Amino acid sequence: MAINTEKSQLGVGSGNILSWDTIDKLKEADTKAMVKPLETKIQDNLTKQKDLTAITTLLSTFKGSVSNLTGDNTYLKRDANATGSNSVSVSVSAGVAEQNMNLSVQQLASQDSFQSKTFGSRTESVFDKDVSFGISIGGKDYVINADSTTTLEQLAEKINEATEGKVQAKILNVGGDEPFRMIIQSAQTGEANKIDFYSITGGTNGNASHTSTDNTLEALGFYFDKASSTNGDKDSHGNTIMRLTLKQPDKLSEEEKKNAGSQISTAQDAKFKYNGIDITRSSNTIDDLILGVNLTLNKVDKDGETTNVNITQSTEGIMEDIKAMVESYNSLMNNINEATKYDSETGLAGTFQGVREITSITTELNKIINGVSKDGKSLADFGITLTKDGLLTLDSSILNDMINTKFDEFKNFFSSETKFTNVTAVGDKKIEWNDELKGKLTINGVEIDINIEKDFKDKNGKTLTNGEAEKAKKNALLKAIANASGLSDISASFDKDGKLVLKGSGGTDIEIKGESSFLTKLGLKEQKLDGKTEIIGGFFKGLNDTLNGLIGSEGSLTAYEESLTSSHKSLTASKEQRQKELDAKYTTMAEKWSQYDIIIAKLEAQMNTVNSMIEAANNANK
Repeated sequence: MAINTEKSQLGVGSGNILSWDTIDKLKEADTKAMVKPLETKIQDNLTKQKDLTAITTLLSTFKGSVSNLTGDNTYLKRDANATGSNSVSVSVSAGVAEQNMNLSVQQLASQDSFQSKTFGSRTESVFDKDVSFGISIGGKDYVINADSTTTLEQLAEKINEATEGKVQAKILNVGGDEPFRMIIQSAQTGEANKIDFYSITGGTNGNASHTSTDNTLEALGFYFDKASSTNGDKDSHGNTIMRLTLKQPDKLSEEEKKNAGSQISTAQDAKFKYNGIDITRSSNTIDDLILGVNLTLNKVDKDGETTNVNITQSTEGIMEDIKAMVESYNSLMNNINEATKYDSETGLAGTFQGVREITSITTELNKIINGVSKDGKSLADFGITLTKDGLLTLDSSILNDMINTKFDEFKNFFSSETKFTNVTAVGDKKIEWNDELKGKLTINGVEIDINIEKDFKDKNGKTLTNGEAEKAKKNALLKAIANASGLSDISASFDKDGKLVLKGSGGTDIEIKGESSFLTKLGLKEQKLDGKTEIIGGFFKGLNDTLNGLIGSEGSLTAYEESLTSSHKSLTASKEQRQKELDAKYTTMAEKWSQYDIIIAKLEAQMNTVNSMIEAANNANK
């Protein structure tokens, strides 16, 4: 940049020899020689960083496709195909064992459900006096208090609130002159959710505000058989009650039938056969028969009907994964070819022409792609071949045939398996339980407070003795370890000799720390045991490893990217320093030239004076 020419009239005294124009030209020449080369290198560096990002992104995409084919998840997918009566729907989780099952439904689970008589309005009062009655469900009694002003809608709300949601009451508009009915039903299916009604005949100190009789609920259209006894049964609240039984429809009088509600469905369990074994559940949705298998019972089978379910390996998505791998590989190769090309006629070269880190990618990948597994299989056996241009092509018919008829061969070639080496720490002696056990045990950095008294008491405050105490103390220690946050991969137990055992899972390490004397009481010592996680398996794992060697945390391209970033930082600093030096150099030069210019101007002025005097003297002598 030119120095500010407004500071002085540089060059006036020297006849524009020591001028700003001269300084600018000198500085421009120095800038071209010292700064421009660095700017060119910085621009080249930025271009390489941008193009490297494009390549690493494509490599990551390719690696994602490869990982889908080598990872466990692809081969843990399952299909559940049902044939026959389709009385059962089946869904399965990944990893469920392949199997067949025969299912036959004898009975569906249902709710207890009642409908009241019809009412003309939601806001119509139900009772003509204050009443309290009870509902029992799931072994619990609930009291509903109502008065003569309680409307149909309000009564439904009271039932919902009082029964803690276990009984659901709602108002339906069923149409007609009196269109409203109350529906009372159990929230859950199953025989255990049977609804029973009872009247409260006395002893209303047990949260009942009033009393009722066996005809109180006739206000809802529910007619009950007359209670056979009044022997003072009690509900769980201490109220004196009578349990009520709804009349069967054929027991209703003609008059009662005109104004009767009814039971719509009866609470019952689901009953079905699984491979000939009788099974009972409270729900039509069953998720605890076989781990990872969910059954939904849809209908009751007729005699001789069954549903056959075949759980098999799912191949869904595998063809798409292969296609994605081929496409991502070809995109990667096209980019690398463009970035490393050289035109001998024009002399034009790609960004990474001659850069070993980039030019070696194709060679490293092709070693795997052109390779053969230990059992003689290659990608060509699965319809994937390399063209003379270095791109992959896919014969879908060959691949589809291998997936559908020789899936085990496909899986062995492409997949890998994660194996864990788990470690176990075993105490060197039995814990002595006749003394207190207080201290801090640290496992994998998680500090656990152990506080077990010598005289151990149960939840009722009773001091336990002998075997009961030892068992309770063991359970307390195991519970303290199990409840420690962050130790889900560590389990604790005792062996047959009473020694404490800490076992890792999922390849986790076990590191034990603590005060020496306390660890000794536990039979432990400070130590670290190293678990191990290892991925082994198919031929294609080598491709995944190669990609990790390129773009992993310690990969060659990762290191190259870091070197470019470091180089850019260094080049930028050098450029700024050189620019600073040049600015200082020419600022100093301008200041010196300005002084020179003043001196020259003075000398010229003096010379002009002398010349004028000489000329005047000559003129006088004429």
